[in-house]
Amino acid sequence: MRKLPTQVHLQEWFDYDPETGIFVWRKEPCQIGSMLGNIAGSIRENGYVTLSVPGFGQYRAHLMAWIYVHGLTIGGAEIDHEDTNPSNNAIGNLRLATPTQQQQNRKVQSNNRSGLKGAYYHACHKGKKWRSQIKIDENGVKRLIFLGYFHTAQEAHEAYGRAALTYFGNFARTA
Repeated sequence: MRKLPTQVHLQEWFDYDPETGIFVWRKEPCQIGSMLGNIAGSIRENGYVTLSVPGFGQYRAHLMAWIYVHGLTIGGAEIDHEDTNPSNNAIGNLRLATPTQQQQNRKVQSNNRSGLKGAYYHACHKGKKWRSQIKIDENGVKRLIFLGYFHTAQEAHEAYGRAALTYFGNFARTA
């Protein structure tokens, strides 16, 4: 793993607005044109903002925002965007999460036929065509829990929602 910039280093090079999540250059990063006072970083195709941190290279802005405000207190956790918007780096939208919690906070996958999280079409089961399951991580062991077969996608989705609240609490996302 590459070395992360320190809170002091980030505060030396950038100003950060915790309400908007925007970084602004505090010092000139190079001699090519004036960057002082300009917004730092760029939005990638995947929606994440990346910052070029002098002396360290490119990093995602949400990680830099966390370090800027809290210091290097991440440990083995990841930084999660509570609203699932990867461009929203306001500090109130960022929280520490385990990899499983982070995965749980994702939107419905685009290949999901029902459009409902946790509801999967299953044509092979007699009469009940919707299946629901949830993936959890218990002490580093990933486990898939079967929640049942259902007559409607909505019923399968509701079973998933109940299980998500049980296993993931405020990280549960059912939409």
